Amino acid sequence: MSPQATPEAPYVAAFEAAEHDGAAHDPAWLRELRRDAMAEFTRAGFPTARRGNEAWKYTDVRPLASTAFAAPAPDDGPGELDLSPYELPCPRVHQLVFVDGRYAPQLSTDPPSEGARSSHVFFERGDGPIVGRLAEAAHYDVPLVHEHLGKHAGAAASAFASLNTAFVRDGAFVSIPDGVSVPEPIYLLFISTGRPEPAAPTVTYPRVLIVAGRDSSATVLLSFESLGDGVYFTDAVTEVVAGPGAKLRCITLQRESTAAYHISTTQVVQARDSAVSSVTIDLGGSLVRHDLSVLLAEPGASVSLNGLYLGTGNRHVDNHTFVDHAVAGASSDEVYKGILDESSRGVFVGHVLVRPGAQHTVAHQVNKNLLLSDEAEADTQPKLEIFADDVTCTHGAAVGALDPAALFYLKSRGIGEAAARALLVHGFVREIVDSIANDAVRQYADEAVTAALGTG
Repeated sequence: MSPQATPEAPYVAAFEAAEHDGAAHDPAWLRELRRDAMAEFTRAGFPTARRGNEAWKYTDVRPLASTAFAAPAPDDGPGELDLSPYELPCPRVHQLVFVDGRYAPQLSTDPPSEGARSSHVFFERGDGPIVGRLAEAAHYDVPLVHEHLGKHAGAAASAFASLNTAFVRDGAFVSIPDGVSVPEPIYLLFISTGRPEPAAPTVTYPRVLIVAGRDSSATVLLSFESLGDGVYFTDAVTEVVAGPGAKLRCITLQRESTAAYHISTTQVVQARDSAVSSVTIDLGGSLVRHDLSVLLAEPGASVSLNGLYLGTGNRHVDNHTFVDHAVAGASSDEVYKGILDESSRGVFVGHVLVRPGAQHTVAHQVNKNLLLSDEAEADTQPKLEIFADDVTCTHGAAVGALDPAALFYLKSRGIGEAAARALLVHGFVREIVDSIANDAVRQYADEAVTAALGTG
């Protein structure tokens, strides 16, 4: 196959055009970051099991790679959009909205810039959280952005992370200064219009950088939503840096179009005594893949990973997690649950690495899959690599149908079969939904899950 005919060629051409049009206004370090990422993407190409890539043995991305995606056409903005279906049941001070990859100031609570001076001051203040556009933060060369952007989920993470980095120009930047506690959720909303068009289907590259300072505390909700049912591709990357003693709660809700491709990479790096809670809920998309990696870099760091994925129709949902216990005295707890119906397929690969010298590690991992049809399929692969001898580590996996005895018990109490099944399914997911500490975000997620399951 000639270089011009490779699946990567259209992205290379789009990158060169984008760099020619707008690169001169960006800092030199950002242009270099993008160039290096595109070189890595070109070198690696889209992952395939045929290339000996064990991490993609269960997920075939050839349908995605063979589709000609293009950037959304320039326009005057999203216009009037009804955000009422996506409103949180609580007051919030910080909300950033992106529509088809573009910042929508009229839909965001972040005040628009009033000039270079006010923007510069906004990114330098230390009395409260900074929730702003990544493009502006990079333009003003904010030190935290220069220090962390692309350093954790960079070119080495995956081909899709490289592709996102190659096209990074805007996104969300969240900085919680030392000692600051943010009571209201910080809401990052990424909307795809998802409307079928005569032109090529679109691709967007949502990018999020979250930096939590020493002894800070915050809740961040990332929501990926669709207004239509067309084919499109979302390639998202999130980098999370938790400073010493930081308490950070990150919730990701994905409700893309049933015809969409959603690939995301999340990299978390934790310092001493930090605590990160991650909850990922997948309710949409046609082909979905999440790569979530956590580096417990200093003693006392702890992480809680909870996930829920729903499969209907021919949906394919693949979750890969990696927890790196790099030092002694860190802990991790992980629970992922899948509900798979019709001809859907769920994949979970959870890898925990305990490095030499990482004594007193505590690591627990569980994956449970509930199959609601004979055609549904679950592949689960929990993995422990332990190179220390004084640790407490467990893992387990289960795949099964609804408990006949529990179903019979409910029916014997006068509950119809459909209602009894709904009660058991909803009970199966409660552990994941209840792991969301913030009341408003938990209510919002519960309503989304209930609607998707049809158990309301």
